[in-house]
Amino acid sequence: MLLLTKKANKTPWKLILTTEAFSSLTNQFMQILLPWYVLSTTGSVWWTGVVGFCALLPNIFSSVFGGQVIDKFGRSKTMFVCEVSQLVLIGFIAVLVGVDRAETWLIGLLVFASSVFDAPGEMARTALSPTFSRYAGEPLSKTSGLIEAMDGIMSVAGPLLCGAVIAWAGLFSAWVMCAAFCAVIVLLCLLVFTNRKPRVLKPAVSYRETLAYVRKDKIILESILFTLPTFLLGQAWELIILPTYIYEHGFSSLYLGLLGGAFGLGAFIGALAFASAARRFKFFALLTFNYVGYLLSVLVLLFPLPKAAVLAATVLCGVPFGAFGAMMISIILLRTPVELRGKMLGVFATATYTVESLCVLGVSACIDKWGLNFTLCTVAAIFAILIFVSLFGREKRDFWTATATQ
Repeated sequence: MLLLTKKANKTPWKLILTTEAFSSLTNQFMQILLPWYVLSTTGSVWWTGVVGFCALLPNIFSSVFGGQVIDKFGRSKTMFVCEVSQLVLIGFIAVLVGVDRAETWLIGLLVFASSVFDAPGEMARTALSPTFSRYAGEPLSKTSGLIEAMDGIMSVAGPLLCGAVIAWAGLFSAWVMCAAFCAVIVLLCLLVFTNRKPRVLKPAVSYRETLAYVRKDKIILESILFTLPTFLLGQAWELIILPTYIYEHGFSSLYLGLLGGAFGLGAFIGALAFASAARRFKFFALLTFNYVGYLLSVLVLLFPLPKAAVLAATVLCGVPFGAFGAMMISIILLRTPVELRGKMLGVFATATYTVESLCVLGVSACIDKWGLNFTLCTVAAIFAILIFVSLFGREKRDFWTATATQ
């Protein structure tokens, strides 16, 4: 595990956790606002998918150069510049909506531009967590678990808040609130920047060296390969499947927020459990439960179940997701040398965003052509196969046990 300092300074650690909380709140708020805005103004699932694709596509490329930017300019500077850029772009969208000039293609373009800065900023925060954990005298597994827990609880607050604001105050107010959240994040990043300990930047390593390290460390390589299928449904579930389900069944934006919040509540519980008892978890057991959770989250939308049953099942789906996310980040950070972390996070982020962006576009096209139920059945079949693979493809040495005890 991460070595701890003799004299703890928890201020930077608390600041990075708070920044992560507000960033997650903004992202989850946006996860409801963006698809609901496009779907309600155009009535087109395809356009919703296109704008969602625009939100994810830049992350594929920005994750690659984000690692280089972090190595060259430092983590705190990268995070601050990225958040200021996103504030300007989201604020401009709010202005366009307010003056009724928000064409769908223009929203897609601005979201695309904003997303260019999303991955580098998130990677910079993640790269800071080992250092700030050391300052605070906290194990990295606890920090990763708390960050995932923050994401989980904000996955409850963000959708619920967004659904309520849209229902009671309208879409323009929701965009203004989103811009206000971005402004708070910028202030927090400024505080993080002033509380950091400046360091001498080492010569940057290349992606060739990083990929060579991935090939050498089979645990990192195979962990990523087993994790990638979980991103088949991630953003597609939030950006396309849930809004379409709500729209087609005539439910309100508030119920959309409740569904997103239910999954986030489960993720919060799972991440908190990992933060408090990380060593008790096993990689492959958690992987299987994660696949089962995704399967269940799709199946409950196929049948005319009571809303309470759907919400309860969705909470259960999120529990393994939260714990598994914290475990994966811990594995990557603990097994990667400091000089490789920026680019290692870039490799992982590029792989995940590639899968997610293609699936958002693919799921929206599938719904547009064959309908929601056919798409849900197809996704369910894929995850049923993944459950079988995870059960019968287990390694003798558990990835997390091997990492946590090294």
